[in-house]
Amino acid sequence: MKRYIWVVPVVALAAVVLFTASRRFAAGSELNGVKPDVDITLSNYTRGQTWYTAAINPDATVANCFQCNKANTVHVTTGSYQVGFNTNVTANNGWSRWVQVDTLTTGTITNVSCTTADRAGLVTAVWVQCFNNSTGALQDTSFFLFVAR
Repeated sequence: MKRYIWVVPVVALAAVVLFTASRRFAAGSELNGVKPDVDITLSNYTRGQTWYTAAINPDATVANCFQCNKANTVHVTTGSYQVGFNTNVTANNGWSRWVQVDTLTTGTITNVSCTTADRAGLVTAVWVQCFNNSTGALQDTSFFLFVAR
């Protein structure tokens, strides 16, 4: 009987946490605190086959890449990058993009994550922003960028 005295409150607490999390998830996702105004419908589909890649140093120099445009790859400001390619890589054109934070050598990078978006005004580039997960501040880092369709 004593075992149930602590089990019931723990199970109840877990149920409250899961219920709250599921309601927040169901309410819609937010990116950088901004909830999209409308649902997006892409004009082209994506199958997930990687076509383009880039390994980017913290200062936006290209360590190496496949089908990137080095001249259009720049460090915009702390934690913000424009990575250029040789074709239209917008999401609406069917391209999905993801970033893997990586040292590009030995060691580890901790507590940094990056997001991607279309680069406003330049359909052949991907906007990448990297954040310190503890402070929320923009932070320079090295990373791999993958572009798939």
